[in-house]
Amino acid sequence: MPDSLFRSLDLTLTHCHPADGAVMMWLHERALAAERAALGMDRRPLGLFIRDMDGVIQAGAVLWLYGPDAYIHVLWVDAPWRGKRLGAALLVAAENAAVAAGTNRLYLSTMGFQGADFYPRYGFESQGVFADFTRGHDRHYFSKTPLTASPSLPLPPGLFLHRAEAPDAADIAAVENGLDAHWYLTIPDPYTEITVQAVDGAGTRVAAGLAVLDGAYLTLVDLQTDPDWRGKGVGRQVLGELERLGAEAGCCWATVMPMSYQSPDFFVHLGYARRMRVENYLLGQGRDWLRRAIGDE
Repeated sequence: MPDSLFRSLDLTLTHCHPADGAVMMWLHERALAAERAALGMDRRPLGLFIRDMDGVIQAGAVLWLYGPDAYIHVLWVDAPWRGKRLGAALLVAAENAAVAAGTNRLYLSTMGFQGADFYPRYGFESQGVFADFTRGHDRHYFSKTPLTASPSLPLPPGLFLHRAEAPDAADIAAVENGLDAHWYLTIPDPYTEITVQAVDGAGTRVAAGLAVLDGAYLTLVDLQTDPDWRGKGVGRQVLGELERLGAEAGCCWATVMPMSYQSPDFFVHLGYARRMRVENYLLGQGRDWLRRAIGDE
């Protein structure tokens, strides 16, 4: 959409780097609502935390339950406990929890340097590999079906498994932060997040986007436009601004990963090329991985 037309709609683009927390929350709430409408259900979180006798989390996994499907959002073991089968204990506990919840498939993704060879040993099959997801490292996608309950694996003395049906945000963050710390052992330069929003003349947010900047790679996390503003090119303008800012920051490639209900053809029409697709990524919904150049290598 030309800038002149954008101005005629009485809209203004603003951006924040690091990302604006209020914009991120606005995006998160709308993304969950869109997911609920498309899938016909809410995700239900489940936490599995291995704690020491002081209650400190030494390893953990967080699942999102979607009826017959379950997604392992994160699985992490603190460095001193690696090689002691805590990861295996969490994976068995995750499968047992999924079976108890009535699901029959587990799926997950992981970077090549974060144990991509671990999951096939426990029956997970590759759904695809996105080559050079970031900084030359591949991202692997796995799923397992059918699921079966198994005896729990023993933990080292002084540790116990805490299962949380409604995990605390602080506990989820502890596991996510632990996995981030492991990421930085391989990729020491921290990634950053950037938000762009479109606001009308009254200062009301009508569209926004969130992306990760990681060296030469910009990855779109979310892009949302209020229903009354769809079809007017606002989402395209927000995405274009994210790409422009990413290119200014040194990014050469932009990656998007929409589900089928998130209009992957929108990105194809903007010059993104499909690199990978999984037909049944979640509850029968497919998912596409697309990329296009936005800067010079």
